[in-house]
Amino acid sequence: MPSARRGGRHRAPQAPSTTGRILRTTGAVTALVSSGLAVTAVGASPAGAATSDDFAKLRQCESGGNYSINTGNGFSGAYQFDDQTWHGLGYSGRPYQASPAAQDEAAAKLYNSRGWQPWPSCSRKMGLVNNGPAATGSSSSDVVQQAIAPAEPPMTLDRARQELGDSSFKGTVLNAGYGNDVRPDAFVWQAAMRNKGFVLTVDGKFGQQSQGIAALYGYLTRVDDGQPGAVGQNLWNASVKS
Repeated sequence: MPSARRGGRHRAPQAPSTTGRILRTTGAVTALVSSGLAVTAVGASPAGAATSDDFAKLRQCESGGNYSINTGNGFSGAYQFDDQTWHGLGYSGRPYQASPAAQDEAAAKLYNSRGWQPWPSCSRKMGLVNNGPAATGSSSSDVVQQAIAPAEPPMTLDRARQELGDSSFKGTVLNAGYGNDVRPDAFVWQAAMRNKGFVLTVDGKFGQQSQGIAALYGYLTRVDDGQPGAVGQNLWNASVKS
């Protein structure tokens, strides 16, 4: 992708536009309204401000709304950030490894500093013309949206394989530092090790248990990636592709 469009695509959750729609949604939302939270959520935005719907359209165009996408082209996540821009905004790791909330926040920050310029093709395609500031960070509208939005579907082996595209190594060396992230590559690796008879939880979180199994398997097969318990290309090929 051209450097002019470094950054990602945004799609922040959007609260319903009227109080009536919120009140009709769920008892949970009704409780939020009665507590006063929804008053802020439904409050007017500055004229011309970029909205959550704007970011939703942009994210759909850039990545199909997939926060976990990583096709290996240097851009990843729902907003297709490159790593340099992502780190420049103050975030660590890789964009596709971050939570949806962090990606939404980063996208709003980038927009507030550079407008739609980082996404020239999709912003034109989606007709994005608002140029006022976008909200960053959590707000009461996020609370309302969490109450009415469907939960992210749980990771399954079929979904993990679909997100990976194939069983080849994708370049991320798995270690216990990914113990809090649900990753499709970790899910596929864990499933492969379970099929080989190892007892471990298949949940996509490569924590201490997975690292211990990887270290043991590396010892048994005499295959390693330079660090006990890390799954890089060598151990991946020996476990997933063998």
